Amino acid sequence: MSNPYINAPIRARMYTTTLHKVTWVVVVVVSAGLLAPPLFFIAAKKRVVTMAVPAVYAAVIYGSAVLGSVLGNPKNWVGGVLAITMIIAAVHAAILDTDWKPGR
Repeated sequence: MSNPYINAPIRARMYTTTLHKVTWVVVVVVSAGLLAPPLFFIAAKKRVVTMAVPAVYAAVIYGSAVLGSVLGNPKNWVGGVLAITMIIAAVHAAILDTDWKPGR
């Protein structure tokens, strides 16, 4: 019989150093949010977030870019969507590891 506390997977730490954290946040901002889904996919693989998070970011970021090119962009809505998503992704990337404690 297995104990769920002993056999539970250990949640890995998302960032090893502060420089690592700053690098990821800067990469998300510089890429205008286009590299947010890979960041959150890595976080999902480390079990920091669920797998739905990178899927939602990918759908919003890449979906708005594709829809903007297919439907046209008469009122510049794609830029606004990408800017808002980039800000949300950067803040989310910055707070990913705030509840991590050693020995967890």
